[in-house]
Amino acid sequence: MTQITVYPVAGRVAPDPAMGDTVPAEGRAVTLDIYWQRRLNDGDVTKEKPAKAKAATTGSAE
Repeated sequence: MTQITVYPVAGRVAPDPAMGDTVPAEGRAVTLDIYWQRRLNDGDVTKEKPAKAKAATTGSAE
């Protein structure tokens, strides 16, 4: 079967029944089956690695 890495969508929790917990923000490699296809279709997870938030600049505005 096909292995993919899934990442939870911001604001959603994605249970992983095989591991008995939820998918961490760093993502998790899973076997693409009907369960994960459904999570992808429903928008609970994505195959795209989330972009890191830009660090706030700490310059003084004078």
